Amino acid sequence: MAIIHHPFTSYLNLTHFKHHKHTTIITKARHNTIKPVITCSSFSHTNVLLNDAAKHTVDTYLQSGMVVGLGSGMASSLAIQYLGQKLQVGLLKDVVGIPTSVGSASEAEKAGIPLQQYQDSLQIDFAFNDADIMEEESLTAVIGRQIREGEVSLFEEKRILDVTKNLVLMLAEKYYKSPVEGSIPVLVKSVSWMDTAEEIDDLFIGDAEVWRRPSIGHADPTGGNFPLVTREGHNFLDVIFTSPIPNLAEVARLLDGIEGVAAHGIITNTPCTAVIGTESGLRIIENTVKAT
Repeated sequence: MAIIHHPFTSYLNLTHFKHHKHTTIITKARHNTIKPVITCSSFSHTNVLLNDAAKHTVDTYLQSGMVVGLGSGMASSLAIQYLGQKLQVGLLKDVVGIPTSVGSASEAEKAGIPLQQYQDSLQIDFAFNDADIMEEESLTAVIGRQIREGEVSLFEEKRILDVTKNLVLMLAEKYYKSPVEGSIPVLVKSVSWMDTAEEIDDLFIGDAEVWRRPSIGHADPTGGNFPLVTREGHNFLDVIFTSPIPNLAEVARLLDGIEGVAAHGIITNTPCTAVIGTESGLRIIENTVKAT
């Protein structure tokens, strides 16, 4: 796969967006009588912060009778476990979970959460998910950087998050930054997927490299001997930016304009709330105005 070269950064710097309205609250993790999902001794410090974010998300935003999108990732797994505990003791009732992946479905079944598979006509009241990284101010986020075969379905995850009426993204403070760096996961349709990859290549030439993700082993531009193909039949690419990304929403817009792209890992939902685990407590940022 060719390495890409294009004056993408200068183009993005000329694109103007509205400021996103948001409020910031610093709050300590809540104390309650339900046993903790994790303990400090058994998980990393980052996961302890995510545990606080997960519990706050369930305590604050979930209500009885909701249809809830159950996200993927460590914080989402902790939130699913905690939601199950609240259902078991009767603090929440009649919640139906819509899993975004095989992993979240398995966690929900173990936690005793009633499940329903997503269908296009289904209304999702609320959803939570992990963010791999999030752009400051805009709350535009990236998901899907860690997916390997048999784990999360980025296509299903993105489809559910895109239609939810209210979305919470959970992350640790070190992943809330601007500008964002690193890779953007992209799913491309199997028919003529190499042509689509070349089109992405040309679009971001000079600013990123396009690699096909492997299911096992080490990555290389073609995915090695075991390239990752999703259960929907899509080829999994990583657009690896070699310099900071000045505007994630513009990257999403450009990728959406490529016919062979089935989905990508950029989340631009509005309204959206970020629940960020910090050393001093939880930082809550709400976004109600979409970039234009």
